[in-house]
Amino acid sequence: MLTEFTLGPYRLQVDVKTTRTYYEAHPLPWVTCGCAGCRNFLQAVKSIPQTVRDFFDAMGLDPEKPGETCYYTGTPDSLVGGGWYHICGTILAGASMPGNYEAFPAGWYELDENFSVGFKTGCDLLPDDFPRPCFQMEFNHRLPWVLKEPNPY
Repeated sequence: MLTEFTLGPYRLQVDVKTTRTYYEAHPLPWVTCGCAGCRNFLQAVKSIPQTVRDFFDAMGLDPEKPGETCYYTGTPDSLVGGGWYHICGTILAGASMPGNYEAFPAGWYELDENFSVGFKTGCDLLPDDFPRPCFQMEFNHRLPWVLKEPNPY
């Protein structure tokens, strides 16, 4: 059964059950990089606001299992970054524009003051066994710095 979501300019048709089943069938660790940003993400994402956690649950996603993470800047108390997750389903409206803009979502939808998402049809680093059709949810975040070491960003 497909569930339709409207988020700002996006209209999505998500196979929540298939998405959830895929993530549940693939145990941790998903983030295998040992950099400080990734180690911090794995700890800090456990305390994302309930509204963001509810959104992930509605989509069938596990917030601890991103397809990729990256980091832009930080302070002693926080880290700003992004990344993406893969979702089973299709984008009905709001997908990226063709040409040079295909690599980026058409815009950002704010879930919380520190967490926004955008969607695109092209999937980067998609696992071979990920169910199709699918699309990519890009995200931007500001998470707390929780490691007991200085933030190098």
